[in-house]
Amino acid sequence: MSVQSSNSNIYFHLGTVFIILSIAASFFLLTVIWETFTENATNNSLFDDYYTNFQDFTGRHVISICCTWGEELADDELTFMIREDRDDSNNQDSVSTQNRDSSMRKNEAVYDAIEEWDLRIEGLTFREVQSRYDADIEIKFRKGESEIAGLTRNFFDRYGLITKSFVTIYDREFPFGFNNDQIEQIAKHEIGHVLGLGHANFDNSLMATRPHPGSGTISDCEIQAVYEANHWKLKNQGSSTDNQINHPNTQYLECNSNV
Repeated sequence: MSVQSSNSNIYFHLGTVFIILSIAASFFLLTVIWETFTENATNNSLFDDYYTNFQDFTGRHVISICCTWGEELADDELTFMIREDRDDSNNQDSVSTQNRDSSMRKNEAVYDAIEEWDLRIEGLTFREVQSRYDADIEIKFRKGESEIAGLTRNFFDRYGLITKSFVTIYDREFPFGFNNDQIEQIAKHEIGHVLGLGHANFDNSLMATRPHPGSGTISDCEIQAVYEANHWKLKNQGSSTDNQINHPNTQYLECNSNV
């Protein structure tokens, strides 16, 4: 009887320990899941600063600066992929064929927008990739009747550095669709957000909250603002980089009135 009682006690204690460990492991797992969920929920950002108070800059032209890329920019390039509306494929071969056949006009306008940013930003190259999982930037067209022409959502790591960007360009049905120049201008504007820019408080800027005729070109001030946003990596005029990842030193960049 004593042996059986002793064995029963051992099994009881082992069972108790197992239950306690199971509860602890479950609690730890739920904590990790919750932290991951809340981090993903909070560490993404839409450029919704349409109502930013620029009163402190009355009479001055400024572009707001949001944020900077992290280690994804360390190799001097950002990768991108153009996707079809409602396409969840991971195979760029099929997507690209469909894009270039059925949406050649729209995609070429996006390529032109990316190419101009690529040429204007010293120390940065945009490279198209085959897989969306290799893409730092995903760009897609979506049919919509919204007043919004384009939308950029940046995702951040726990340090507040950009890790991924999603760009959506809202196209409209004929005869209200955008022409090539308008699509290119929208794409340039959204890529500006991808590169860490907010909006400008003056009309003749590419980063104005509303597109205006003549604001479709990338100005020197917008280039300088990108350098300021990603100063840790991109070579700025008159200064050098130390390649130590840092957040932007300023939230705004003042432009000359003739930009």
